[in-house]
Amino acid sequence: MKKLICVAAAFAMVAGIATVASAEVNLSGDARARLRYNDSGLIDSNSVSKWDSRIRFKIEAKTESGAYVKVRLRFLDGTWGLGNDYSATAKGDNNVWSDYAFLGFKVGNLDIAAGKMPTSFSAWFVDDERADRFRVLYRTGGTAVAFTFDKKIYEYKDLTTSVSVPYTLADGNVGNTLVQIPGNPLGGDKDVWGVTFRQKFSDTAKMGVRAVYVADSTNADKDGFKGSVNGEMSFAGNKIEGEFSFKDGDTVTVGSDDQIGGYVGWSAAYGAITPDVKVGFTKDGFTTDQTFGWLMIGGDVPTSNITRVGLGGDTVFIGASSGFQASEALSFQGNLVYLDRDATTQLGYGDNPIEVSGQAKYMVGKGIALIARAGWLGSDGDADDAVSAYGQMEVNF
Repeated sequence: MKKLICVAAAFAMVAGIATVASAEVNLSGDARARLRYNDSGLIDSNSVSKWDSRIRFKIEAKTESGAYVKVRLRFLDGTWGLGNDYSATAKGDNNVWSDYAFLGFKVGNLDIAAGKMPTSFSAWFVDDERADRFRVLYRTGGTAVAFTFDKKIYEYKDLTTSVSVPYTLADGNVGNTLVQIPGNPLGGDKDVWGVTFRQKFSDTAKMGVRAVYVADSTNADKDGFKGSVNGEMSFAGNKIEGEFSFKDGDTVTVGSDDQIGGYVGWSAAYGAITPDVKVGFTKDGFTTDQTFGWLMIGGDVPTSNITRVGLGGDTVFIGASSGFQASEALSFQGNLVYLDRDATTQLGYGDNPIEVSGQAKYMVGKGIALIARAGWLGSDGDADDAVSAYGQMEVNF
């Protein structure tokens, strides 16, 4: 990260007077380009090859008085290779946009902020999402408590209707005219009120709790609670982690069962080898955030129809991974994942899909990496096996 001292001058053009305010500005970012191949294995579905790329800049500025702004700009973020056209990720096909931008200030232990903000709690519960948020954060020692208000939806509908009313013409024939019948306007909000508590007990133990209440007046009776609690502990080169989550069924579909899910994980470092095992379950429709997972099932870039663990039915899973640091520049990772799924939606992979996947990463230089990934997904379903592979070049600065 490069640190620059910038001076912002506002000129009074008529009087010719300038006022100067100093701010510390941090600039960082990342960029990537990928070539991806995916054969979903679904019947009547062709394999797809496509190229995507993006460049992102993070700008963080703060003043001596404690005020700050945080912005992330994205450039030409989208996919190539789908015909002759470029498909941008941003709404409206804009090739320069921002996925978050917010401002705030700090007073003592308080940090107050508002704007379009990241809403990450964990890879399991909610991770790479954004919200129009107002947040009050209190920090002291190893304790952090945040109160949040997210504005999700504001809806207004004009319920005026047109009714065809028959009438008799002078010649005896019947005609029709449209009559406007005003109705009551329908307005509604979907708001999410939340609190996050994080406690660091020591350098080796910490926990977090996130609880929210969804107030949804745009749909009848879709109010309810969601929450998650997680923790981790490290000892003698080992780490134990886990999380348990709850979602009121009414927040998804009125009258549905409450949703639950959880997992426990173990990871360690034995020289150049770093094993990682996760075991968990989802029930009654609970799905994890997409970030939780591996390559074919979930993960930051899922390459099968099982984009989230728990999608398509109650699930019990076990995922075993292992990293190997072959040299300072070269590393490998392998994944073996099994889902025991009581499928309500086939997704083309039956009840018991298995993933075998791996990654090789080579650091060309500081902040420059070449990555290759490949994976296979098979099951007892009727679909063919799914296969995925891609190569990626990335730069961090």
